[in-house]
Amino acid sequence: MLLDEASSRLDPATERLLERALDRLLVNRTCIIIAHRLATVRRADDILILESGHVVERGERAALAADPKSRFAALLRIGLGADLDSQDTAPAVPLGVAR
Repeated sequence: MLLDEASSRLDPATERLLERALDRLLVNRTCIIIAHRLATVRRADDILILESGHVVERGERAALAADPKSRFAALLRIGLGADLDSQDTAPAVPLGVAR
């Protein structure tokens, strides 16, 4: 399954409905999640960070989040799950893989 900005531009109530549906749909499936919203990749097992079309970081979500030197951890610190879509250009795009 491939989700490309699936929650972008959704109101909070609709986003919650989508999140609950995804929780059911992703059971025993692999999904690639492309998102600027950090909350969207919270269910991912692995994270891949792209900048200017190049992979600049890859690893397990929990390990990257715990590593203060990782770009993913820096995104979490500055965004704290905020909607990064509101920026004209996001510094990086996290891609998550949920298995």
